[in-house]
Amino acid sequence: MELGWSEQDAGLLLGFLTAMEVVSGLVTPAIANRRRDKRGVVAVLLVLIILGFCGLILSPRHLSLVWPCLLGLGIGGLFPMSLILCLDHLDNPRRAGGLTAFVQGVGYLIAGLSPWLAGMIRDELGSFEWAWWSLTAVMGVMLLIVMRFNPAHYARHMR
Repeated sequence: MELGWSEQDAGLLLGFLTAMEVVSGLVTPAIANRRRDKRGVVAVLLVLIILGFCGLILSPRHLSLVWPCLLGLGIGGLFPMSLILCLDHLDNPRRAGGLTAFVQGVGYLIAGLSPWLAGMIRDELGSFEWAWWSLTAVMGVMLLIVMRFNPAHYARHMR
């Protein structure tokens, strides 16, 4: 709405982003389960998010359906991938369940704090631009971390 969109159009855009999250949440696990090393799938999701945020920052009025589409596809796929990776990471069901619970707990904490922090940044700086740059940087760090987790080394690290 800050960019001049009506409340209805802004709401429809948010609904479109949410619809893309649902599509990705359903499709991503099917794609990921065909491979042993799922880092590429997670990397693609993170790149989609980075591109979506960069589009919102650099060209919010052009290709205005593309940016929420990319964000929705990326964000929607990360949740099921976090569960899949936890279950793939450990052979012991009890330990895998514990890891999944930990990852979900931390993930929900981050998901709950992110809008609050973004709102604080927006209130201080008058725009969401720096909040989106911050989230883009976090996705970049996550991308670097994802590339370091090699499933061939799981057994060595998780005894």
